[in-house]
Amino acid sequence: MKSLDPNTVLEGVRAGELRLLDLRTKAERKRYGAPPGAEHVSLARHVMHPEGPGTVYLCQHAVRSKLTLRNGAAEVAGGFAAWRDAGLPLVDAD
Repeated sequence: MKSLDPNTVLEGVRAGELRLLDLRTKAERKRYGAPPGAEHVSLARHVMHPEGPGTVYLCQHAVRSKLTLRNGAAEVAGGFAAWRDAGLPLVDAD
């Protein structure tokens, strides 16, 4: 299992080295916002077929994302809550 610090993920996304996939529901994204560049994806699909290296999964508290940690994928340590607590940028999400 590979958990990455939220700051490391932000740097990797900005550098084009990491792809951030958001497993949270549309309601969660709308209520709390989302990291810039995070792509909303289906939890069910990605639990069954997680993407590989260079992919980082995000959920609200790093519980659902642990289900995707195969094929070289990583997760944001502490989930969205850790991202927000670190004061990292957020955007409004639909």
